[in-house]
Amino acid sequence: MFAPSQYLRWARRFYGQVKFDLATSGIPAVPSSEPRPPAAPAGDDAAAWERLCRRIASHNDVSTAEVLPALGTTHALWLACAALTSPGDEVIVEDPAYEPIVRIAEGVGARVVHVRRDASVNFALDPDRVVSAMTPRTRAVVVSNLHNPSGVRTGDDVLRAVARAAELHGAFVIVDEVYSAFDAFVDEGGVFRGSARKLGPNVVAVSSLTKCYGLGPERIGWVLGPREVVERAGDALVASTGMLPGSHAQVALAAFSELPALASRSRRLLAGKRERVAAWVAAHGLSWSAPAEGIFGLVSLPGRKDLTLAIEEAARERQVLVAAGAFFGVPDAFRIAWSIPGDLLDEGLERLAEALDL
Repeated sequence: MFAPSQYLRWARRFYGQVKFDLATSGIPAVPSSEPRPPAAPAGDDAAAWERLCRRIASHNDVSTAEVLPALGTTHALWLACAALTSPGDEVIVEDPAYEPIVRIAEGVGARVVHVRRDASVNFALDPDRVVSAMTPRTRAVVVSNLHNPSGVRTGDDVLRAVARAAELHGAFVIVDEVYSAFDAFVDEGGVFRGSARKLGPNVVAVSSLTKCYGLGPERIGWVLGPREVVERAGDALVASTGMLPGSHAQVALAAFSELPALASRSRRLLAGKRERVAAWVAAHGLSWSAPAEGIFGLVSLPGRKDLTLAIEEAARERQVLVAAGAFFGVPDAFRIAWSIPGDLLDEGLERLAEALDL
C-alpha cells in the first residue's frame, strides 16, 4: 500500500551525521539539562485521553468535538486522508511538496493531482490553479503552511478561497500546519490562535508540538476537523493502532503546561539566525524564497541540475548538510534550515558555499 518515502530514507542516512546540520527543520530537542515534560507516571489513566482532547482544543481555540489526538503530524495526516478518501478518489497536492504527503495520499488509494506553486511568484498558492485541477472525483486538497520546502506562509484569505472552491465540489482542504506557529508561537496561556481549522467548515488541520517546540521524540500530534471527519479518523486510528496508551496522553498534557516556556526557548534559539542566512544568500548572489518567518527557506541554483550528489559529497567531505531539493520536486534547489546552534551556523554556511562552489 505505502511506497517508500525516498526523502525519509535519504534523511535517515545523513541527518544527525554531520557537525554542521543545515537540513534539520525543527527546534532542537529539549536536552535533559533543561526543563522538559516529565516522564509519564506508572499506570494507565483511562481519562487521560479525554483531558488531552480538551487541552488540544484549548490550545487551538476550537471545540473538543473537533479534536483527535495523534502520534505526530505524519500520523495525523494519514488519519485525515484515511477519513476523507476511498480508493480511486483524487487528492490535489501542492508542488513542490513534502514527499510523505504524496506517499500518504497514494497509500490510502487516492490518485494524486499536483498543483504547481511557482518560484516566479515566490511559491504562492494560486486558488485558480486549485479550481482548475478539481474534478468530480476530488475529495481533498492538501497544502502545508508554512509551505514545505519554501517556508512561505499562505494567508488566511487564500486558504479561505481554496476552501470555498473545494466546498463547491464536496471536497475538504487538509492543512499541514506543523510549522504555522512560527514566529508568534503561543500567547501567555499557551493558546495558538492561527489554526486554519477556523477558516472554513471543510478545513481539516493537522499538526503537533514537534517542529516548533523541540518535542519531536514525544510525538504529540492531532487532527482538527468537523465532528464527522474526526469520528471517521478515530475509526482509522483504532483500526491502525488500537487504543493509544494513557501514558502518552499524560506526557502530552505535561508538555502543554510547559508551552509558554518552550516558546520562549524557541524564540531564543532562533534569534537573528534567519537574518544571518539571508545575508549569506545575498552575499553569494543567490535566489531564495526569503521567508518572513519560520526555520527554513528554499535556495535555487538555476542551471545546476540535480544537486543531490553534490550535497551528499558536502556531507561526507565537509560535514555540512542541506536538504536536497530533488526530494521536494525541485532538483536545482536545496532547503536550508537554521536550527543549528548559532556558534556553528556561520562556519556551516561558509563550508556549504565552498562545497557547492557558490
